[in-house]
Amino acid sequence: MLYLVNKNAQIETGDHKIHKITCKRKPKDINVIKLKDVYDSKVALCEAKKYFFNVDGCKYCCPEIYLEKIKRSRHLIILKK
Repeated sequence: MLYLVNKNAQIETGDHKIHKITCKRKPKDINVIKLKDVYDSKVALCEAKKYFFNVDGCKYCCPEIYLEKIKRSRHLIILKK
């Protein structure tokens, strides 16, 4: 599967969203970097981190890496208490 990462960060989070090439919510071609054709969204996440520090999956086409970030942030909040 071919994955893309948005060149433009989300205003509210600063994250660059990863999308599958087939996602209806992907940005215009001019605003994306095409990642390697990989078998898994977690591999796409690693590829996207070569370009941007803050990356996250689209909650519609890559929920497994979108939810993973939420779990990590909740874990950090629990550790801070």
